[in-house]
Amino acid sequence: MKNLFLFSAILLVNISYSQVAKVSFDTDERLINVGDTVQLTAIASGIIEGTLKWKIGGEEGKDWKFLKGYDATNEVIKVYFKKIGPANVTLSAKFEKSVTKKENGKEKTEKVKESIKCDKKSYFLVTEKGEYSELNQLYAEATVDSYIKLVKKAAKLTENTKYAKDPFAYIWLARGLYAIYGENLDFTIGKYAAYKTAFQDATSALSKALKNDKNGFLDHSKFAEFIFEFQNKYFVEVLGEQLEKEADKIDYTKINSALGKYVKITKNPISVKYFQIACMYRLNDQANAKIALKEADLQLAQLGDSAVFSETDKLFFARSIVELIKYYESKKQANSPCDLLKRVVIAIPSLLEEQDKYEDFRERHANCD
Repeated sequence: MKNLFLFSAILLVNISYSQVAKVSFDTDERLINVGDTVQLTAIASGIIEGTLKWKIGGEEGKDWKFLKGYDATNEVIKVYFKKIGPANVTLSAKFEKSVTKKENGKEKTEKVKESIKCDKKSYFLVTEKGEYSELNQLYAEATVDSYIKLVKKAAKLTENTKYAKDPFAYIWLARGLYAIYGENLDFTIGKYAAYKTAFQDATSALSKALKNDKNGFLDHSKFAEFIFEFQNKYFVEVLGEQLEKEADKIDYTKINSALGKYVKITKNPISVKYFQIACMYRLNDQANAKIALKEADLQLAQLGDSAVFSETDKLFFARSIVELIKYYESKKQANSPCDLLKRVVIAIPSLLEEQDKYEDFRERHANCD
């Protein structure tokens, strides 16, 4: 009984802490240049005064430094960044909680100090000022030769250790390669031969750009439209061509291959997961389909508010669910689609909110009401 009481007391304290002791931080700008100074402001409540402590990723003095008059214990700090790449930021503090113990039939309350922290990975992205201005100019010239120059210069940047984790170096490489691909060149001509796989290489570069874009900087940049165009190519040209065919003539092997490539250029692989499962079923790979379905359902249940889906992701997600339901219907299986449809809407409400899109999905969801 003594242990049970102690556990209950600790649980009560933890609930109190989650409501009172809080620590976070904010800044005006997160995409910055080398040599920029940024201000970080602590947002805290319920903590012990004087216990705030900042931690910036990298080595102090080499990668960044506090401006004169500021240190790791200030509520407001100013930091000067010296190194290209992502920078983590952590703010910690201490708080007091009351722990009640029952000893020899008597209750005793003690004050205990504990730590709390807010840890944000890749909170800042530091780039070189003006580094990409030349690439921007080459792209604006819009000639085959300027695209080739763009690709060569961007490729050199990605090979430089300074830019190893900079998504903008890779997104420029992807954009240049995609532009070359769009020129429909004769790759038997000597100077164009190296770009025969321009589209595949662009896919690889975009994949690395998205992998390095930890906090969605590209989603809100001028490259967002390019990313949508690139992703949408898979949906329109590959899937559109196949799904217009009669059911018995659809090449699910080809579709599954395209979906596997799309996974590399999205931050949300679950957007095509159910389509891949439908393809597995259609290709009589029942065992792997059932395993993948359990994994997908678990991932769907764990999706949080922080998940950001591109427009193409949502198109794929809606189509994925419809295709899996079509398979169930073709086999006259008892699986009720309504549970899955409703769970997807909980995860991505905009699939119902955007009335001019996802028509098949919305119609099937309406039939569940």
